[in-house]
Amino acid sequence: RQFKTRKFRQVIKYEEMASTNKAEDVEIDDSLYSRQQLMLGAEAMKRMAKSSVLIAGLGGLGVEIAKNVGLAGIKALTLNDNKVATWLDLSTNFYLTPNDIGKNRAQVVIKHIGELNPYVKYEVTDHDLSKVDLSYFDQFTCVILTDSPLSEQVRVNDYCHSKNIRFIGAEVRGLYTYTFCDFGTDFEIFDKDGEELREVLIESVTQENPGIVKTLNGEKHQFEDGDHVTFREVRGMTELNGTTHTIKIINPSTFSIGDTTGFSAYQREGIVSQKKQTIKVTHKKLSESIVAPEFVVADFAKYDYPDTLHIGLRALHAFYDAHSRFPAPWNKSEADELIKIANDINSKTSSPVQLNEKLLHLQAYTSQGSIVPLTSFTGGLAAQECLKALSGKYTPLKQWMHLDAIELMEPVDSNPDNFQPSNNRSDGQTICVGKALNQKLADLKLFMIGCGAIGCEMLKNFAMLGVSTSEKGVITVTDNDLIEKSNLNRQFLFRSKDIQKPKSESAANAVKSMNPEIRISAHLDKVGPDTQAKYSDEFFDGLDVVVNALDNVNARLYVDQRCVTNRKPLLESGTLGPKGHVQVIIPHKTESYGSQRDPPEKDVPFCTLKSFPNLIEHCIEWARDFSFGGLFISKPMQWSQLLDQDRLVERLNAGIDGGLDLKIIRTAAKLVRTRPKDFAACLEFARQKYEAYFVNKALQLLHSFPLDHKVDDKGTLFWTSPKRPPMVLKFDWNDPQHRNFVLTLANLYAEVWGVPRISNMEEIRKIVEATPIAPFKPKEGKKIETDTSVKKEAAESAQSPIQDDFEIHLKELAKFFQSNPNPFRLKPLDFEKDDDTNFHIDFISATANLRARMYAIPEVDRLKVKAIAGRIMPAIATTTSCVSGCVALELMKLVRNSENLSDFKNLFMNLALPFWSFSEPGPVAKQYITKEMYFTLWDNWEVKEGDITLGQFIDYFQKKYNLKVGGVLNGAMMIYVPLFPGHAKRKPQKMAQLLKKGPEDKYVDLIVTFTDEEDKDVSGPPIRFHY
Repeated sequence: RQFKTRKFRQVIKYEEMASTNKAEDVEIDDSLYSRQQLMLGAEAMKRMAKSSVLIAGLGGLGVEIAKNVGLAGIKALTLNDNKVATWLDLSTNFYLTPNDIGKNRAQVVIKHIGELNPYVKYEVTDHDLSKVDLSYFDQFTCVILTDSPLSEQVRVNDYCHSKNIRFIGAEVRGLYTYTFCDFGTDFEIFDKDGEELREVLIESVTQENPGIVKTLNGEKHQFEDGDHVTFREVRGMTELNGTTHTIKIINPSTFSIGDTTGFSAYQREGIVSQKKQTIKVTHKKLSESIVAPEFVVADFAKYDYPDTLHIGLRALHAFYDAHSRFPAPWNKSEADELIKIANDINSKTSSPVQLNEKLLHLQAYTSQGSIVPLTSFTGGLAAQECLKALSGKYTPLKQWMHLDAIELMEPVDSNPDNFQPSNNRSDGQTICVGKALNQKLADLKLFMIGCGAIGCEMLKNFAMLGVSTSEKGVITVTDNDLIEKSNLNRQFLFRSKDIQKPKSESAANAVKSMNPEIRISAHLDKVGPDTQAKYSDEFFDGLDVVVNALDNVNARLYVDQRCVTNRKPLLESGTLGPKGHVQVIIPHKTESYGSQRDPPEKDVPFCTLKSFPNLIEHCIEWARDFSFGGLFISKPMQWSQLLDQDRLVERLNAGIDGGLDLKIIRTAAKLVRTRPKDFAACLEFARQKYEAYFVNKALQLLHSFPLDHKVDDKGTLFWTSPKRPPMVLKFDWNDPQHRNFVLTLANLYAEVWGVPRISNMEEIRKIVEATPIAPFKPKEGKKIETDTSVKKEAAESAQSPIQDDFEIHLKELAKFFQSNPNPFRLKPLDFEKDDDTNFHIDFISATANLRARMYAIPEVDRLKVKAIAGRIMPAIATTTSCVSGCVALELMKLVRNSENLSDFKNLFMNLALPFWSFSEPGPVAKQYITKEMYFTLWDNWEVKEGDITLGQFIDYFQKKYNLKVGGVLNGAMMIYVPLFPGHAKRKPQKMAQLLKKGPEDKYVDLIVTFTDEEDKDVSGPPIRFHY
C-alpha cells in the first residue's frame, strides 16, 4: 500500500501546478527550507543557491557566520584560515575541543559545518589574504573577513568594491563587536522590508487633482508616503485598473494618487494593492567609510557610544600594526597607550568627538578575549547581511553597527590576576568578565522550556559560557516535540539521523560534545497545568533562572505566571522571520510577560467563510476546516462515536427516544449510503464533490441572490464589496487544479475507507470523465446566512435536520447494523502539514485555489497554502542566532547580579530593515490599596498562623497591615462577604473546615479584597494561607 501511494504520488506530478519562480534551473527543497522560504521567497532562495561565499577567520565569530550561511542554503561556501586553534578560541568556537589545539581552525570545523546542509559545496583554504593574488576573490559573490587586520580588510575591500563583489567585515574583540558592510555601487534591493503586500477595498475615488482615494468602511490602509500602488476591479473609473501610482498619505484611511480629472466617474468597488519597487543603494568602500562612518544606533541610551567605539577600533588596529598583537588582558600601561593612540586619531579627524575613556578601557582590557553572546549576535547579523548581498532581499546595513557589553565590565582598577588566561576552555571569557562570574555561571541551576530553533542556539551558548558545569549546577530542558526534517534548516544541533527522535534528548547529547563538563537533564514534558505536579513550586524553588524558548503565547503566559508566583527571573524571547524580541523579567523590579497583551485577532465571520470569501485566507481556511476537516476528520470521527454507543441497535429502533445525536445520525446514514466499494467509487465521489463545490454552490448562490439583487429601496446591490459573486468552474480534466482536486480527494477518501488505490492514470481519467453528474436543481427557500454577527454553531443549528428525516435515518441505520454486526471502521486523518507524501496540503491547495478562482480571488502557490493552513511561522537561523546571543548576554547580567535596572536590555529587532531597539525593561507597576500601601504583581502575602478561625484570619490583616477585609474568596467560592448576613456566623469556624481542606493539602491560595479610605473594595495581592 505504501508503494502504491508513492507510485500514485509520482503519477499525479504536482509540479505541473503554476509556479512564479524565475530561476527555473535551481530546485529548492521545500521539505527542508519551507520556514525560511516563507520568509525570503522563492526568488531570493534561488539567487542564494547560485552564489558562492568566502568566510575568512574561523574563530568563534567566523564559525557562527559559517553555520548560519550554510544552513541558509547557498551554492558554495569556502572557509579560509591560516591560524591554528588556541585556548582562547574554545570559549566561543563550539566546534573546537582541547584536542584541536594547534590544528588549523578551518580544517577542524569543516567536518561539522559540512554536515549542516547537503546542498552546499564546501571548501577549505589557508591563504594569507594579505599576500594572495586579488583575482582570487573574483569567484565569490560575497567576501566576509572576521579576524583580519584592518589593513588587510582595506586591501581586500578596495578590490571587492572595484569589482562589485559584496564585502562584510566583522569582529568580536572582548566586550565589543562591530559589523561593516560594503555592497558596492548601485546595489539593487527588490524587497526592502519583506512585509506582505497590503491591499484594501475602495469606497470612493474623487475626480480632482490630486484624486482622493477613501477605503471601504474607513479601514486602515497601512500604506506609507511614497508607496506605489496598483488598482483592479474598479467600476466606473476603469482607467485606474492596471495602473501604478505613487501615493501621498492624508490620513489612515485616505490617500491621494495624482490627477484623476480626465478619468470617468467612480461608481463602485475596486481594490488597491501595494506594489514593491526595486531600489538601489551605493556604499562607500572601507578606506573612505573608516574616516567618515555612518552608524546604525541600536541603543539610544548609548547614543554617543559608537563615536568612541569607532575611534577605539581604529586605535586597536593601530596598536596591532605596531605590536603584531592586541593589548594584553587588563594591562594598564598598554591600555594607556591605546587611549593615547585614540586621542591622536580623534584629533586628526575632521570632526573630533568627546571620547569615553571607560569604553576605550573596555576595548583595551578585553580585546584578546571574546564571549559567545557577542559572537552569536554578530554572527547572526553578519550572516543575514550576507544573505541580503546574495539575494537583494531586505535593506542592507548602512554601513556600521557597533555594540558593546560594558554592563559586564568590572571596575578598571580590579585585580588583573582575576582576568588572566590559564590554558582552559574559558580563557577567552575570563579575559572579559573574570573568574568569579565564570564560577557563578558554572553553579547555575537553570530551567529551559522548549528546544527548537532558539532552544538549540541557547544550549550552544550555555555550553560555551560554561553554564552548569560544576557539581552545584544543572540545566533542566524539556520539550515534548520530535525532530522533523524541516527543523534541520535552523535547529543546527540536529542531523538527518535524529529525525523522529526527541528534541530535548538529541540537543542535550549534541551540546555535551561541545562541552563535556555541562550537566544537563533532558525531559520530554509539555510544561502546563497537566504537569504542574512535576514542575511544582518545590521544583521552581530550586531554580536560579528560567529561560523560555517557546513558540506560542499561551505556553509563555503559563510559564510567566509560574515565575511570578515563585519569584524567579525569566528570560523571554521569540522570533518571527527577521523579527525578534528579548524581554528580561526580574522579580520585584520589572513587569512580567503577561503585563502587556496584544489585542486579540478578529475572527472571520462564518458567512464569509461559508459563502462570501474575499481573501485567499478565507478560501484556505474553508478548505482546511470545512472540506478537509469535514470529509476526513469530523465525519469519520462521528461514525466512530456512533459505533461506540452502548445498545446501539436497540437505541436506533427506539427512534427519537433513543437519545442519539441528530447530527451524528444524519452523517452516519449518508456514510452508509455512499460507502465506496473500490477506488473507482472514490474517484466518482471526488468528481461529484467537485460539482458540488465549484458548480452547484455558485449556481445556488446566484439563484438565491441574482447579480442584480438589491438589498434596500435605495437600489444598493447585494453583490458589492466586500462580497464577490461566484463563477461556475466547469470541470476540465486537463486543468491541473481540477485534476489535482479530484485525485487528492479520491486518494484521501480511499485512505479513510481503507480502499486499495489505482495508479494507472488513463484508467483514472476514464472513470472520472464517465462519472454521472446530476443536473443542478436550485433549492427554493434555502437559508444562506448573510449576517456577519452569526456564529457557526447558530448558523448550523438553524439548518438541523427535520424530524421526519431523522426518523428515516434511524430506520436506515437500524437495518444496516442488524445485518452488519461487525460494521466497518473508518480512519479519521490527522492533519500533518510537513509530510509531502500524504496529500493533505495538496488537497487543501487545490481546493483553496479553485475556490479562489470561483470568486475571482488571486491564487497562490502550494507553499503559501501550506503556511496558512499549517499556521507555519517563517523562520531563519540568523534571527535565532541574534536573539539567543542577546538572551545569553542578559543571563550573564542576571548572574552577575547587576543592581541597576538600566544595565538590563529588552530588545526588539527587525533584521530586514535593519533595526534594533535596546531599551530598559519596563518597571513593575504599583497597585495601591491605600494611599500609603501598595503591592505589585510579584507580591504574595503568606499567612502562617496555623488553622485559625475565619475571624482570626480577618483580624490578622487588621493587626499586621491595618487593613479592613472586604471579602475572602477561594476561586469562585465566596468564603466571606460582609453584605451576606449569614457569612458573619462563619467567623468562629476554622479555615480548614470552611475551605474543605483535603488530606494532602498544605496551603490554599485565596483572593482577599480590602476596603480603602473611601470605603470601596480594592484588590490585594494573592494570599497563600498555610493550614
